[in-house]
Amino acid sequence: MTRPLLGGILVLSAAFTTAGCSSEPKRYKVSGTVTYKGQPIPAGSILFKSEDPAVGTMGGSAINDGRYEIPQANGLLAGKYKVSISYPDPKGPAPKEGEAPGEGRETRELLPAKYNAPTELTAEVRSDGDNVFSFDLK
Repeated sequence: MTRPLLGGILVLSAAFTTAGCSSEPKRYKVSGTVTYKGQPIPAGSILFKSEDPAVGTMGGSAINDGRYEIPQANGLLAGKYKVSISYPDPKGPAPKEGEAPGEGRETRELLPAKYNAPTELTAEVRSDGDNVFSFDLK
């Protein structure tokens, strides 16, 4: 997944999760850690997408130094989620003259595809849980 696309997903998910009124179901803070081959991911992103198409909720966060947090205000509804994680190569190509950083360029993903869009990762956000999810990727 490209950096611009992932950034757009995170912006849209934040917009969807903050819009609404007080009659909406309760949202929950989600946090945790992400490591790859035993080391914290220095910079990346994480996206939780509901497995229930009727719910259709999703939310995401940046990963910094192996940690992420989605605050309750932008949090997730209780339920089961597919979790996609991206760790783009920080040594990606430099922008061309006049091009904004990240604009129209593919970045090399450092994680295996099984953790990205066709993810095998899952999490269940619970109304009675701490909703801390740690992912130790191999």
